[in-house]
Amino acid sequence: MGDYKIKVNVELIECKDETKEHDLKQEKNGSFTMSISEKDAMSIDLCERAVLMAAHPTIREAISKHLSEISKKKLLKKPKKDK
Repeated sequence: MGDYKIKVNVELIECKDETKEHDLKQEKNGSFTMSISEKDAMSIDLCERAVLMAAHPTIREAISKHLSEISKKKLLKKPKKDK
């Protein structure tokens, strides 16, 4: 088996989102987004907390998908026993 690269991308984008603050929303690509107030966006501690809250389900989803793919690969590589 080969090595793996872990890629993380975090973006803070100004928006006019009508969703409730701190509500997590899963996007079509599997990533999660969260809206925060302008006040939260100006505080390093509140910003960091929001990023970590949004990152946790993203990380869990990515690891789950990864382990699922590894299991499928192992099943495909498993030699068939002759009866």
